Amino acid sequence: MIRIAAAAFFAGAVALTGALPAEAATARVTGTTQVRSGPGTSYRSVGQVRRGDRVNVTRCSSSRRWCHIQPRHSRNGWVNSRFLDRVSGSHRGRPGSVCFHGAHGYVCLGR
Repeated sequence: MIRIAAAAFFAGAVALTGALPAEAATARVTGTTQVRSGPGTSYRSVGQVRRGDRVNVTRCSSSRRWCHIQPRHSRNGWVNSRFLDRVSGSHRGRPGSVCFHGAHGYVCLGR
């Protein structure tokens, strides 16, 4: 019974954090920028991503100007969406897409 409860707790925690890679869309970083603890420059910096890095975008703010990312070599956090762009060959606009104002205009990334 304890094992079942622990497994259910862990599965729920993972689902709530959005940490599942299948739920993310891949984007390319167009310029070195700070990863922040929240969607804005008033939040503290928790890391940095560099031009050319690929990151998973899990969600974006309602303004579509800040997106939450999961980089490979930095902490999860928020970046200004103008530093993100579509990865060559990525799917566009499928149901459940993540959309934002990117480096080269409005971008929708399929999940």
